[in-house]
Amino acid sequence: MFGSFPRALRAAHLVACVTLLVSPASADPANAQGGRQTPPPALVPTFESLPHTALPTARFEGWCGQNGRYILDENGQLNAYEAGTKVAAVAVSPGHAWQCSRDGRQLINISIPHVFMVDIASGDSQWIASYDEKTFGNVAFSPDFKSVASSTPLELKPQAPQLKVILVRDKSTAGKTERPDWIKWSEDGSEIAVVYPTSVDILDRDGVTIASMTKRGNGWVKDGWFEKDQRALTLFMEQEQPPGFILKCSVAGKRCLARTRIESVSFGGRGTVGTVIPLGRPPVREDDSILISKEYAAEIRSANSRLLVRQVFSTRTGLWPFHIAVSPSGKWSILTWDDENQPGCVYGQGDAALYKCGQGMLVDLTKVIK
Repeated sequence: MFGSFPRALRAAHLVACVTLLVSPASADPANAQGGRQTPPPALVPTFESLPHTALPTARFEGWCGQNGRYILDENGQLNAYEAGTKVAAVAVSPGHAWQCSRDGRQLINISIPHVFMVDIASGDSQWIASYDEKTFGNVAFSPDFKSVASSTPLELKPQAPQLKVILVRDKSTAGKTERPDWIKWSEDGSEIAVVYPTSVDILDRDGVTIASMTKRGNGWVKDGWFEKDQRALTLFMEQEQPPGFILKCSVAGKRCLARTRIESVSFGGRGTVGTVIPLGRPPVREDDSILISKEYAAEIRSANSRLLVRQVFSTRTGLWPFHIAVSPSGKWSILTWDDENQPGCVYGQGDAALYKCGQGMLVDLTKVIK
């Protein structure tokens, strides 16, 4: 098992274990007087100590459906995997927007200016809609693929399934017209999140606005998740210079509060949350190059914030950036990074060289989410 992980990360594993040790119970005066010593609590496991499988050299594209299927970009070919095993090639070109159905058997492929529905197993593709390329906007399908929210008018094709189209309109704010930057449905299909440059709207399944919240105008949405009660929306924002930040948008509070210095975040099933956070003081800026911290902590916490998994990773040996993705079921997590020491990995030398940098691991979380 350890052979699938770089030596530098194995060393970091030992450091993480030491730092997680608590002070002996005998240091408590009450215990010392009684002559009793309470055994320390069990150590928090690392990613490496849990059952895991090394990913092939590839780029992780995202989870597909609710059952543990995920998509990898392997040198320009998208492939579907389950539990570390390739199950199908995906007839979609890398770089195109895609969205999977709940069961992970079909996906929507948006290839500007066309929208296709693709059967993953067979590769069969149906052209279901198109739009004016000059007015390109955001298109998001409901989890059951029966409705679509779009910031641009869609022309449905005769072979398209019965679709309810919700047109998401531009918004006038402080005398300026803002176009939607990002659209996403809640997991149960009851609400739609629409992110504008300076605000966030929540719509019902029919496109009627039910809440509006203000936010700061910097950064762009990388991903987002509805809370289970639909009363809050969490957005992960990226910036030109990492790390990014989290926006917690409250329907009741009508605003979005920020938490800074987050390298990567993911919300999975059961309320499980994965984060990658830079450690130590932020590096001092000397030029326009990307700032990289010396160490990053990858963590997974339960819905009640209990720490389930933690490991510290060093960038001194050329490992960076680190990203985490918890599965919709909450049973799996994928941790990825680039390793500049991998054979053939050369930054700035084209796609083929960059693909050779990608490393990662699929981690089984079932032992810690009981």
